[in-house]
Amino acid sequence: MVKINEFFDNQSEIPDQILPPINFDVVEDLLAYMRNDPIFYRKSFFPVIDDCKTKGIVDTSMIEKVIKKGLHSYCKKYNILHDKNELMSNEDVKSLAQKIIIDDVKEKGESYGDQ
Repeated sequence: MVKINEFFDNQSEIPDQILPPINFDVVEDLLAYMRNDPIFYRKSFFPVIDDCKTKGIVDTSMIEKVIKKGLHSYCKKYNILHDKNELMSNEDVKSLAQKIIIDDVKEKGESYGDQ
């Protein structure tokens, strides 16, 4: 095994980042992936959304779980090696869950209360 500093003569030449920074909006891209990937949509996304619609109760924890599952699947499919916590914070997950509730769960004119 070789240490990264063995590749460089000068310690100042060691790069600060091994992986290049992400230059796109991961949250929006993940949402597009979850809605448009046929396998993920049918097996994971749609069942949770349908369950929320039929029960009339919006459980954000269920939606947050599908978001985290979607992030894992998204990273695997597109070979994104970054740490999942670096890509999306807990606040990003919660705000995406609220967006999904507004866009996909609630029908126009319906209200489920703020959860």
